[in-house]
Amino acid sequence: MDLKAVRCFVEVAERLHFGRAAERLRLAQSVVSRQVAGLEQELGVRLVERNKRAPIRLTPAGALFVDEARAALAQFEKAELVVRQAGRGERGRLEIGYVASATWSGLLSSAVFHYRQERPGVTVSLTEMETWRQIEALAEGSIDVGFLRPRPDHPAGIVVLPQLREPILLALRVDHPLAARDGPIAAARLVDEDFVVPQADDRVGFGGHTMAIGRAGGFTPRIVHHVRDFISVLNLVGVGLAVAAVPSSLQRVRLPDVVYRPLADCEVFAELSAAYRRSGNAAVVRSFVRVLRARGETVLPVALD
Repeated sequence: MDLKAVRCFVEVAERLHFGRAAERLRLAQSVVSRQVAGLEQELGVRLVERNKRAPIRLTPAGALFVDEARAALAQFEKAELVVRQAGRGERGRLEIGYVASATWSGLLSSAVFHYRQERPGVTVSLTEMETWRQIEALAEGSIDVGFLRPRPDHPAGIVVLPQLREPILLALRVDHPLAARDGPIAAARLVDEDFVVPQADDRVGFGGHTMAIGRAGGFTPRIVHHVRDFISVLNLVGVGLAVAAVPSSLQRVRLPDVVYRPLADCEVFAELSAAYRRSGNAAVVRSFVRVLRARGETVLPVALD
């Protein structure tokens, strides 16, 4: 059924006049008349009674059809609006994966908040995932954007946008001998310590940062515990089983048995990036990436208290 014909019929039904309907539609009266006649022929029923000596009127079938026609046109206009908004990235769904540490820095919440202010019609779903799982999920298409700790071996089809650089601190049990020092701790003083890292691979992420601290101090760190996340890291530090290199934003997590201290002689930074697929992205993803690019990279200072 031709929507143009339906629109012509509804205008005629509302005005009961072909000429006024044509003016409203900005069409020639003959075009409106042909559209309505074609609709009647398609439906096999007369919708309008035409009489040169009396005003036109709807037939019983036309009176029943006009209400349904109005509803169909309204639904189509709504569908048209929705698809246009989706094409502009104003409606849709955005699936975001994130590492837990993205929440402590405020990066994730700030980016999502500002995006939602700009695009209130987009539904945002957040799922906590480790970095390696985010990379897989991006490749599979089960998430659209990831907030992760960058790795050197991410697939070629993934774009990584640096978002945050923050200094590495040392997490210690509150009664650890080195915790009594108010100033920065020299890396060489950690030669006899056991370390815990939140992953299994000591070459990348905080395993790599821990090894960099060791190189600055002239020793190879003993990484004796590998756990899933930084909360587990702090729990092991709190019971005195190890010390840990952690991002400075982790200071927001306050545990009574854990303190944070800066390092004296090595500048090691943790990076947090946003990642997305290079191609095949919906408009909502592209609009979110524009927000991330506009915000640029932030460097967090150390703010111990």
